[in-house]
Amino acid sequence: MPSALPPRLARVLLLSSLLLCGCSLLRTAAGIGGIDLAEALYDAAVATACGTLVLRLLVPGPGRAEIVWWTAGIALWIAGAIATAITGTSADGDASVTFSNALLFGTGPCILLGMIVYGRSSVPRPIRVTRILDALLSALTVAAAGAAVIVESALGASGDATVTGAVFPSAAIVVVAAAVGLLALRGWAFDRRFVLLGAAGTIVAVTEILYRHAQAHGTIAQFGTVYDAGWMLGVALLAAGAWSEGRPASRRPRRAEIVIPVFLGAAALALLVAEGTVHRTAPVTVTLAGLAVATLLVRMALSLTANYQLLARTQQEAVTDNVTGLGNSRSLTRDLERLGDAGETLVLLDLNGFKGYNDRFGHVAGDHLLRRIGHALRLAGGPGARTYRMGGDEFCVLVPTSANVSPGAIAAAATQAGDGYTVTAAYGSVRLPDEAADGVAALRLADERMYADKHDAGGRARPVVDTLLTLLGERDPELRRHANAVARLADATAHVLGLGTADRRDLRHAAELHEIGLLALAPGAEEEAQPQVERQTVAGERTIATAPELGDVAGLVRSCRERWDGRGAPDGLTGEQIPLGARIVHVCHAFDVLTSGRDAAPRTPEQALSSLRRDAGAAYDPAVVEAFAAAAMGSRSLTAATFY
Repeated sequence: MPSALPPRLARVLLLSSLLLCGCSLLRTAAGIGGIDLAEALYDAAVATACGTLVLRLLVPGPGRAEIVWWTAGIALWIAGAIATAITGTSADGDASVTFSNALLFGTGPCILLGMIVYGRSSVPRPIRVTRILDALLSALTVAAAGAAVIVESALGASGDATVTGAVFPSAAIVVVAAAVGLLALRGWAFDRRFVLLGAAGTIVAVTEILYRHAQAHGTIAQFGTVYDAGWMLGVALLAAGAWSEGRPASRRPRRAEIVIPVFLGAAALALLVAEGTVHRTAPVTVTLAGLAVATLLVRMALSLTANYQLLARTQQEAVTDNVTGLGNSRSLTRDLERLGDAGETLVLLDLNGFKGYNDRFGHVAGDHLLRRIGHALRLAGGPGARTYRMGGDEFCVLVPTSANVSPGAIAAAATQAGDGYTVTAAYGSVRLPDEAADGVAALRLADERMYADKHDAGGRARPVVDTLLTLLGERDPELRRHANAVARLADATAHVLGLGTADRRDLRHAAELHEIGLLALAPGAEEEAQPQVERQTVAGERTIATAPELGDVAGLVRSCRERWDGRGAPDGLTGEQIPLGARIVHVCHAFDVLTSGRDAAPRTPEQALSSLRRDAGAAYDPAVVEAFAAAAMGSRSLTAATFY
């Protein structure tokens, strides 16, 4: 069958069903024809609606499972009507339970099963507990209202009328209750299919209730009344809903999810009050309404719990930095206000080099680095310390006065170094309450001291140097020993040459880090091979230069293997083109290598000094060699212990 044919035929059949419904209304209003014509119009309308559903099954696509059940329900409806016509018995009223009744009884369960299957595909998942409770509350309230209107009176009848008078309206009410419950599961979100299905169930239920109410108060014919049009219209709308496309419901909460449950709970409570006021026995209504009110109470308890949890989470988030999980500036202010007379040291830190790291590696990597620094600061503070991130690249640590932790050690813990980056921290510390009376004054003073430290490059450089030396020692403990030895030798030589404090500090750092470039080279390579020496010094410069505080030191490390005669690496500088600090490091490095036996059998200090003097003017600056010798001769004896 061509794919376009079923939809066209379905539109024709659906239009026919609606026209038959209109004809039934017109026939009833005008009093045209008799029961036979009314029954024929009724059966034809139900049959065309069933045909519309069958055609929908021929169209591939999702949502066919529920249509199978709806088609089965309408088919049982038609079968019951045919059985009634053949046997000539009534399908309701005071008649006994017949075969036609048995067929008609299956209509409601089939439509209900179709509604459940439809709900499985149209309800967003995962389903929240509150929506499940809303669905239960909605279904129970609708069922209680239906029971109060018609079911209780039907159950009060006797004989077979109890079955026929109660089952049909009860089934319709259950279908409507299920539809309303399904709507609650969808968050009270409508689409075209749901509107048509809900309208179909509501019209059939209302028609059934009105019909049974009229039947209970007098004699009424099964066919030929205005109620025929209600059943026919309900079936037609069900068929139209089967051809409509459903739309996934949103997972986002809606305001209706708060308003409607309250309204339904009030309706259930009103039913309980009404039933108690009239003093009549209505066990089904009271039970259903009572369950609805109980469900509302559970729903309210869950909502209150969720609100309290949300409030607690909001309060926590208000004092927590969302990147590191540490306290924020608001949390610090609160803790400072509560400090009282307790002795604390406030350490305020500002990161150096973090902006460059963020620009190079991106904000995600920057957030990871901030978390690592926050964790390191928390550990450095020790038990009882509280750590905060003030925002941006500023941190703060409150350390109990009783803790044996220095502010410098905390700042050193913030240092992070790796391939192509080094991040350090400038800091300022204030003792509370000795140096500041309150938190505002403490923060102001700590900020002043921090920025004073930030402009002291030497003070900022020490944590970086210590971190890099740690990495060097992890590579090879001998490298750490060698770095310390060369640094002491260089400092003694610089003293003889009369270098100033700043120059001596940079020289010492360069001496400690002159072999840091080995971290970028493969272990086990020949150290003095010319290509490696060149790579090592360049790599060392690149590593150190990532720390702004060590910019001058990086240049000394690059040139520390240059030779006086211009045959060194990496730039081939000659004579005084080589920075003085680099010339000093070169001499001290060579002396420690000769005396430690790093490359060959160890020599005595005297033999090492003689070797340096022989190469003076070629490999080494003669003046530096003599200054080195003078530093050595100024001691009691020329031994390694002189400098170590």
